[in-house]
Amino acid sequence: MIYRHIKSAQPNDVSLVAVKRPNKLNCMEAEKEAIIDYIVKHGESLEFTKRFWNECEPLAKDVEQYTKFAKTLEMIQNGARSSEIVAKLGVKTHSIYQWGHLYQMPKLGHFLKAFLVHGTPTEGRVWLTLEQSHGHAIPIGQFIQIPTRIQTWHDVDGVLTQITSLGTASTEFTKPYMFGFLTGIIIGDAHKPKQGHAHRRIELVMSQKYETNLKIGEFTSLCANQLGLRMYRAVDMPKPENKPHGFYRWTSQSSPFIDWIFRVGIGLEDGQHTTYDTIHCDWVFDAPEDFRLGLIQGIAESDGSVNIAGQEVEFWVLPDWDFMMRLLATFGLRGFRNGEAVSLAKSQAIASFKVPVFSAHLRTVRYQKLELMSTTQKLAREERIPDEIRTEIRRLDGIGFSVPEIVEEIARNQHLLVSFEAAQRWAMKNRSQETDQQGTTQDESNDRNNL
Repeated sequence: MIYRHIKSAQPNDVSLVAVKRPNKLNCMEAEKEAIIDYIVKHGESLEFTKRFWNECEPLAKDVEQYTKFAKTLEMIQNGARSSEIVAKLGVKTHSIYQWGHLYQMPKLGHFLKAFLVHGTPTEGRVWLTLEQSHGHAIPIGQFIQIPTRIQTWHDVDGVLTQITSLGTASTEFTKPYMFGFLTGIIIGDAHKPKQGHAHRRIELVMSQKYETNLKIGEFTSLCANQLGLRMYRAVDMPKPENKPHGFYRWTSQSSPFIDWIFRVGIGLEDGQHTTYDTIHCDWVFDAPEDFRLGLIQGIAESDGSVNIAGQEVEFWVLPDWDFMMRLLATFGLRGFRNGEAVSLAKSQAIASFKVPVFSAHLRTVRYQKLELMSTTQKLAREERIPDEIRTEIRRLDGIGFSVPEIVEEIARNQHLLVSFEAAQRWAMKNRSQETDQQGTTQDESNDRNNL
């Protein structure tokens, strides 16, 4: 059916009556008729909202507006005049006209339209839109089916295959890898703000101390784009008064999909934070390697560090120590809790470069440090430190280098990895000799003064 105006004798009184439509219907007309037919049959029932993520997240005003919308359409179908609808429902004449022709609809009306277009989702799944409009929260993004609970990787893979990338699809990285990297960033340093009834967005802030941090932000944005989410470089943050560097910054659109990753993907509730609350996502341990590699690299590039002097790789994942150790174990690595971090020490730290736990294509400062630590020659336990290295340790200590800085400098320039203990021992000898020399000089000066 289609609708036309019939002017009554009373001013501004319009009746909308149904007339037969042509046999050939275009898509838009078919959608309109389906909405009318559904409302005539089901009235203001919200049963259809159960087929969507969080039942469309309606506010009280959304429910009230949809109820008036449905009743308005029912009264139009029964031949009511606009004056009667105004009197009974308190709806403005302009709204009656817009709703009657379906030129405009309330938020839940748009979700009803999506339900009639896409149908009932598979059991255990609901529809989710990747984007909703600002303010009225009208669904304007792609609709995908998502599980309300993840039991196996198959549940996640079924989601990823539905998503249409923004821009050209990547041929270098798989969607599972990029979803893993983005999830790792979300678990790690990224801020996931949710204000009021708005959906979450991703905000990533990286120190300008290292230029390679730019690569992390840009790659995170690429991953988001490939997963149907807009993310872009935002205005950088200036250097605080008490800090030596400013910050790079990226931000994404708000999206129910980010809410789904937060709540279903990593098992946190609204009001919880990755900084303080333990994540719950056992499904990752049986996921394919490209996803797990992306995940561990996302976490490492945001929350990881490399201690060359101590020959350690550390992941600052408080309070998710157990999760991190289990994830490392899927790559054959044995981590242990070390204060607020999970650490890989000595041979395990070296072995982590073969995974690699830091991204080889980004080659960040962390990756380069791990590469240096893993590929530099090491002395056997019984081998003696060469005299020229001892001399270099003393020289560096004399000009104010710390012991970790000395170890790293020698590794870079002398191509030898000296242990922290050895570097510290020879640095202390250097200081002891300087003290002895100063003491001898002072004694000689005192002797001359006593003459």
